[in-house]
Amino acid sequence: MRSEALSSLVPDPAGFLAQPPAEAAVWRQAATVSFGLAEAGELLDHGSLQRQMVSLVKNGKRVAPASYTWAGQPIQPGFSDVARSTKISAYIAEGATTVLESLHRTWKPIGDLCRRLTFETGVPVSANAYLTPSGSQGFAHHYDTHSVLIVQTSGSKTWQLHTPVYDDPLEHQPWDGAKVSQDEWERLRNGKPFLEVTLEPGDSLWIPRGWIHNGFATDDHSLHVSFSFPTLTPYWIANELVRRLGSERAFRTELPWGFGRSADIRAQAVETTAKLLAEHFAAFAPTAAEDLADAYRRYSLEAARQPMDNFLPEPTADTEVRTVAESAVGTTWTADGSLRVHLGDSVVVFEPEVASAVAALIEADSPWPWTASDLGLPHEKAVELVATLLRTGLAVRAT
Repeated sequence: MRSEALSSLVPDPAGFLAQPPAEAAVWRQAATVSFGLAEAGELLDHGSLQRQMVSLVKNGKRVAPASYTWAGQPIQPGFSDVARSTKISAYIAEGATTVLESLHRTWKPIGDLCRRLTFETGVPVSANAYLTPSGSQGFAHHYDTHSVLIVQTSGSKTWQLHTPVYDDPLEHQPWDGAKVSQDEWERLRNGKPFLEVTLEPGDSLWIPRGWIHNGFATDDHSLHVSFSFPTLTPYWIANELVRRLGSERAFRTELPWGFGRSADIRAQAVETTAKLLAEHFAAFAPTAAEDLADAYRRYSLEAARQPMDNFLPEPTADTEVRTVAESAVGTTWTADGSLRVHLGDSVVVFEPEVASAVAALIEADSPWPWTASDLGLPHEKAVELVATLLRTGLAVRAT
């Protein structure tokens, strides 16, 4: 497998993939991500971003969306949630940080990069961008419940990194400064950081899950793209397994009344439930793992389709195409020799006659063009397969 996406972010993609750093780490001039002020400006000026796609942070707090969208203003129906570039501009002038949320969905080159990163790492990578005026700050000390790879693309920003106050936080355990002890706050505010660094364009910074970070712009503005690497934990798998127990009647049976006042009833209820859990977890079929994999794959960005292909001539045996292996979030062989390919938002099943050819294309991950004639399949079957690969986003026309 090629590491073209990861190699654009870190100097040693193989080492990073084998063992992501357990501590904060910085790499100088290691990243090449093309998302600067011009690209950010194009997104903000376009007038199509909704409140879920852009947010503002001022003095460490999120600005109410109604303050920078068309909410409550005269506008065509359906546009009340659209952000107003004039309002965003005014907030930027006051020192607010602009957050381009889910940038992987609003800016295609970043989406393509995240899709490729997902393929190379096996983790559903997503991205946000943060634009901060000079001398300003968005969020102060906090941690994230996922690991983050920051790439500075314009201006500069100073970061202070501290070791965790709470190890390995889960998604439902977000940062809450009110729960941090006074001693820990003293360490964060006045102690020596584990790492303090000013990022310049091309620099990248790895922040593991739970590590405290405090970033602020210098005398220059700051624009960085933040790539999120969510963490798969035993808790997530256990939670998914428990959710599936709702289909089992034994877990829907009413327990005896009096749980709140009788110690004997409580003990019996807990014992009964623990026994049921042990029995059902031990009896989970092998297909349960595949079901969990499908649930996890749904977090990935779906395959990129080409709607305009519908207006092009049908492919022939000589139509040059290129494999888009990263569109395949995961593959599974079935008992009858078919190949299930998960595309993030759907699953396509390739029959046994063509399954091996599809698997070989994905595994080869070649950037070079090929045609239906190269597949070693009967003519009609090969051309039909190319059409299916184009339609599902597993291939694109090479020219």
